[in-house]
Amino acid sequence: MKEEINIELIALCLSKNGEAQRKLYDLLLPYLNAISRRYLYDHSFLKDALQETFIRIFKSLEQFDIHKASFKTWSTKIAINACLKQNAKCKNNLTSVLNTEFHEQAIPENIVNSLTLEETQNWLKQMPKQYFEVFNLFVIDEFTHDEIALMLSIAPSLSRKRLSRARMWVKKRLQNDPDLQFNFSYN
Repeated sequence: MKEEINIELIALCLSKNGEAQRKLYDLLLPYLNAISRRYLYDHSFLKDALQETFIRIFKSLEQFDIHKASFKTWSTKIAINACLKQNAKCKNNLTSVLNTEFHEQAIPENIVNSLTLEETQNWLKQMPKQYFEVFNLFVIDEFTHDEIALMLSIAPSLSRKRLSRARMWVKKRLQNDPDLQFNFSYN
């Protein structure tokens, strides 16, 4: 039987019970690892982002309110914010940027159809970073434009514009492969 995160476990963590904190960490790690891999551009910073995530979770555990969101949703937002901050740090350290518009790689149709989840994520990460962040937050994690605007410190209208451009980027790259049936409809 798979163990779940419950109120009792959270209460024990709040009382600084080390065994409970380790159990919460072990239960959350695989899920938050997958979330962080999806959001980070440079996976060499994965351990840093996860460490920052867990520090924030344990420091702000008393702020968790079960009436506002599930623990999984609450911890996911913390992980996403840690990854976005890590991406921003990396952005400031970049020495050069590759413009994918002029350096596209041709991908044969049979390869696109057999992409793994990780390969698909890497393919999506080829789009401009600001478009990818909004696309990921809206399409994959189903945040609203108002929530995305708060997370990225942008206007909701800019979030909508970036999502539109991300969808155009995807559509442009998929137009040569009619066998792919992605549905990125507007909500």
